[in-house]
Amino acid sequence: MTFPFMPNNPFSSPVEINNSANLAVLILAAGLSRRLGQPKQLLLKNGKPLIRHVAELATSLNPQCVMMIANHTVEISSLLEDLPIQLVFNAQADTGMASSLRTGARCLKNHHEPVLIVGIDQPLLDSAYLQQLVQQNIQYPEMNIVSQYSDTIGIPAIVQPELLQHSERLAGDTGLKKLLMQQAEKLIKMPVPQLAFDVDTPEALQHARQNGWLD
Repeated sequence: MTFPFMPNNPFSSPVEINNSANLAVLILAAGLSRRLGQPKQLLLKNGKPLIRHVAELATSLNPQCVMMIANHTVEISSLLEDLPIQLVFNAQADTGMASSLRTGARCLKNHHEPVLIVGIDQPLLDSAYLQQLVQQNIQYPEMNIVSQYSDTIGIPAIVQPELLQHSERLAGDTGLKKLLMQQAEKLIKMPVPQLAFDVDTPEALQHARQNGWLD
């Protein structure tokens, strides 16, 4: 199923979410930013580090818990100390995204409700879109709800806990797409073309700054 993200629908303006108490949020923030050449976690958006910006988006949903997977090379704990976030360090961050998914899955093995997975390198991600994902999860609680952009699917995504546990099968830079496509009958795609843009290279960073998406 495909549900378009409509800029003018009721969820495109911030609304209070009251039904996400059982949701866990997993923030993938352990990337080493090798291609970018500087820690993307510390890039600024509206005067705040991206790591802080995404953390605030996550906590604004009032979820059951927020877990952030980080690496030891960037000091971020002081940027988050006043937020209700559990910070977990991935000692294998240099091996790719799969290791962060595995780390998150192990930490959430006793969580039996859906998990919202987000990254930190999509500067156009906002609370309106996350709220719409949550609303879709409320309406279709047994489905995996994913973002669709540039002819692919990815995060942010709300996935069933058993799917996240299957991330133990993943290796290297392999993300959730492989597992999601194996359960295509349980997939809801949310077209959101602006999230195709991420900040992975100096050229992308320059483009983001020129457009006012980052400071």
